[in-house]
Amino acid sequence: MPLFILAAALVFTGCKKGPEKLIVKTWKVTNVMSKGTIQDSVFTVLKNQMMNAEMTFSDNKYTMTSGGNVIEQGTYSVVNENVTVTTEEGMNMNAVVTKESLTLDTPDFMTTLQPK
Repeated sequence: MPLFILAAALVFTGCKKGPEKLIVKTWKVTNVMSKGTIQDSVFTVLKNQMMNAEMTFSDNKYTMTSGGNVIEQGTYSVVNENVTVTTEEGMNMNAVVTKESLTLDTPDFMTTLQPK
C-alpha cells in the first residue's frame, strides 16, 4: 500500500504545471493599476493604450502588441518558480502566473492579464 501512495503522489506531482509552462500563451490586458508614482494624466494615457494590448510568451521571449502592431519586446525567465519579465530597455517586472491570470509588477503600476 505505501508503494501505491508514493506512485500516486509522483503521478500527481508530475502533472502539476509550473509557471514555465503556464506562461507560454497569449494574454490580454484586463486591468492596469497605478502605484501613484506618475502623474494621473500620464497614467490615464498609458492605461488606455495598455488596455488594448496583448502579450505573447514563448521560448523565453515575449512580444506585446496592440492593434496588430508590436509595441514592446523582451525576455522572461523562471528561476525557482519565480518569473521575471525583462523589457528590451532592461526594466525587470516580477510576475505571478496562474492558470487564470498573469500579474506584472513594476515600480509604477501593476498589470493584470488573462489568457486570450
